[in-house]
Amino acid sequence: MVDFTETVRSFIQNEMMTHGSKVTLSPSDSLIEKGIVDSLGVQRLIAYLEQEFDLQIADTEIVPENFETIGSVVNFINCKLTAKE
Repeated sequence: MVDFTETVRSFIQNEMMTHGSKVTLSPSDSLIEKGIVDSLGVQRLIAYLEQEFDLQIADTEIVPENFETIGSVVNFINCKLTAKE
């Protein structure tokens, strides 16, 4: 499995966090509890994942477990990519 942690972290820090924010996110930090991702943010993240990784994300897959942390997003990506093979 490929580790997409840095790719996902970079997108979130550059596109979703306040510019100039010096917060470093670990793979286990809650994106929702820290106020980094809200419902609109999840939609932006989904659009990015679908484009960047050529994924189709179903409405039924849009659950907190898949988008709570960078680590859970990376696991979700790997599961989706594995299913495509």
